[in-house]
Amino acid sequence: MSQPMSAHPATRARTMPQGEEVASFATYPQAQAAVDSLSDDGFPVQHLAIVGTDLRQVENITGRMSWGRAVASGTASGLWLGALVGVMLSFFGNASAGGAGFLAAVLLGVVWGILFQVVGYALTRGRRDFTSTSSVIASRYSIIAAHQASQAAQALAQAPGNLTRGGAAARRAEERRAAREAARAAEPTAFGSRPDERPRFGVRISDVGADGGVGPGADGAAPGSETSGTSGAPSDREA
Repeated sequence: MSQPMSAHPATRARTMPQGEEVASFATYPQAQAAVDSLSDDGFPVQHLAIVGTDLRQVENITGRMSWGRAVASGTASGLWLGALVGVMLSFFGNASAGGAGFLAAVLLGVVWGILFQVVGYALTRGRRDFTSTSSVIASRYSIIAAHQASQAAQALAQAPGNLTRGGAAARRAEERRAAREAARAAEPTAFGSRPDERPRFGVRISDVGADGGVGPGADGAAPGSETSGTSGAPSDREA
């Protein structure tokens, strides 16, 4: 007895998956390998989904288009089309004329393919003299878990190429960032560029009190202490 198919997979395919992001990767093969590793470990992968974000259409140029290339491309496409039609005719047609029918179908397919490609190239000549292949690529592939997200995130923490916080790639990026900051801190800086550095001349505005007195500076002097010989004990000349 046949059983009706569940509507849940179709409904899930038409809506955005709900759950938490447990890992993210730069390429789809890395995300596929991560899900495959979870499946090998017995994780219920039916609760997972791979979501590609920031979709972009990429057109890769494969070469220059010319009359010879148009004829060659039409010959190749017409050859397999004619062969397919010839095989169908040999199966359903007369057995005695099977070979002739197959050859005629192949020849007609080649002629049709060459004519189609040449006419198409003639119509676009001067505007598109190149061949290309188009594909839609995502900049980031996230793995979404509807259930057991913490277990999945822990299992994928060491997955190669994981960009999520706590993943191997994210940790390496954090280590490189920390190394750059340490190298930058070790380099000599311009005078007065650090907030805790004492200025070369005068005092900082933040060190001046509301009454105009100088507050504790970088040298630890208290307000009202001797500064620049203008206050405090009399000098030797005055004595």
